[in-house]
Amino acid sequence: MKVAKISVVLLSALFSIAVFAAPLGEVSSENGKIFNGENYMVVKKDMRKGEQIKPHNHPGFKTLIFAVGKGSFDVTLNQTEKHIVQAGSVLRFGGDVVIGAVATKDADVAITLIK
Repeated sequence: MKVAKISVVLLSALFSIAVFAAPLGEVSSENGKIFNGENYMVVKKDMRKGEQIKPHNHPGFKTLIFAVGKGSFDVTLNQTEKHIVQAGSVLRFGGDVVIGAVATKDADVAITLIK
C-alpha cells in the first residue's frame, strides 16, 4: 500500500513539473516579425494578390530563406534576376541582395534572416 501511495505522489509531482515547466516550442500565426534571436529573425507575411514587397536588402544578415506556404510570388533579385516562387518552394539569397516581390495569388511567406 505504501508503494502505491508513493507512486501516486511521485507521478503527481512529475505531472506538476511538466505542467508548469517552460514550453519547449513556440507557435505563431501573426504577421510581421514573429521570432527574433541573437543570430536570426523570422518574418511572416500574408499578402493579397497584387501586393508588393518593395525592393530592399538586409546588409546585416548573411543569408535569407524565402519560404512560400501558400500562393505564389514573382521575385526579383538585384533588379535583374527573376524567380517564380510557389507554395512549397524555397528561395535562398544573400543579405546584400536587393529583393522585390509581387504576390501573383493570395499568398503567405515566412522569411528567415540568418546572421
